[in-house]
Amino acid sequence: DLGLKVFASSEPRWDAVLASARSMSEAGRAVLIGTRSVAASEIIGTRLDAAGLAHEVLNARQDAREADIIAAAGEPGRITVATNMAGRGTDILLTAEVKAAGGLHVILTEYHDSARIDRQLYGRSGRQGDPGSFESLVSLDDELFVAHASRLLAWLRARTPADGVLSGYRGRVLPQLAQAAAERQNARIRRQTVDMDN
Repeated sequence: DLGLKVFASSEPRWDAVLASARSMSEAGRAVLIGTRSVAASEIIGTRLDAAGLAHEVLNARQDAREADIIAAAGEPGRITVATNMAGRGTDILLTAEVKAAGGLHVILTEYHDSARIDRQLYGRSGRQGDPGSFESLVSLDDELFVAHASRLLAWLRARTPADGVLSGYRGRVLPQLAQAAAERQNARIRRQTVDMDN
């Protein structure tokens, strides 16, 4: 676990994602960048193109090529961008060179409503005893925080340091509170749906 960085806005977060992907791929590792939405996967894909970093984007629009993209995702220097639903149930098989270089590196770019989905993404970095690492590079602008922690956001923005990165307990408490609120709301909706069905 290489830790969590919460950026004050989306721009520096995307810059950090690119920098991390570049350094890991240049070190001979395979990189998986996890996004919450198709739109976010295309934003990071466009930025990787602009930076001259070869990559594959795996989202609902590439379903026909999904197996081929995942089959190649464990090769040295490979950068794969995927939404949380893409490629589920399929392990990324690492080459011997990637294992020797440190394995798969996973970058989470935005938390999901459920912490379970985030843990599944992190877990891709260490399947079957393989080496690997993961990090979270998120932004105060992210949908989860805006929708489920809006009051806390104002307090945090006022306390964001000059470099625009929250760390320590302030960075950790935000996703925990926002995901707890989202999961409560989703549970309420499921109960209401069952009641209506009954």
